[in-house]
Amino acid sequence: MPDNRRVLSIIVYRRLSTLVSEVHAMLARVEGDAPADEVSRRINAINNILHDLEGDVGAGHTGAFVSFARHLYWIQRRHFEQKPEEYAGDIVDIREHDLPGVIKAVESWAEHALDAGLVKAITASWEARHFGSAVRDAFVYLEAVLRRVGGIDPSDGLSGDRLVNRVLNRNNSSAIALPTDGFMGHLTAGEREGVYHYVKGAFLLFRNATAHRHIPYTAAEAADIIHSVNVCLRMLPTERAIP
Repeated sequence: MPDNRRVLSIIVYRRLSTLVSEVHAMLARVEGDAPADEVSRRINAINNILHDLEGDVGAGHTGAFVSFARHLYWIQRRHFEQKPEEYAGDIVDIREHDLPGVIKAVESWAEHALDAGLVKAITASWEARHFGSAVRDAFVYLEAVLRRVGGIDPSDGLSGDRLVNRVLNRNNSSAIALPTDGFMGHLTAGEREGVYHYVKGAFLLFRNATAHRHIPYTAAEAADIIHSVNVCLRMLPTERAIP
């Protein structure tokens, strides 16, 4: 699988990055015998980040999150009591189990945030850090899905915005019916038109550029584009849709 931390939404990624940084800083200060009030402030901030991450990924107060909070509590209490020998094990558990466990939970959430077929399509390029190729692979997969739901034979040679026009332009007699039970629910005529222009725009802007020249995308830039492809996929039916 690709490194899913690279494809997290920017808010969750920043929150996880902040957590890692704050935890390492707090542990360093604890081991440096920092004042109790400073340690308390740092641990309270970390607990707030943990709580937000629990909500972000829908983990609930379970698993690594519960263990993490418990070890933070004992570090804070025993540090105040000046009993470092009694929280040494808590520090080890946070470094070796709790923090990796939270990272794993966030990665699992990120993996399921993307269409499974899309993840499979971009894996090889992403792991090779060929981010432009990953973007191209994402659109190739989107084209395959459009052909499937539109009942279009690949031998017809339709691709890119011409394919989108055939499948999604409601002025075209072959346009498909969009799902009414998708994440946006029933679409108005204007929203239906918006789906068409959104998908077509993605092809015209990102797919065509990547197909015709090398673009040195960073991981973050490629991730944003891949997420836009994921939005396109979420608006489509899972099977061929007859209008």
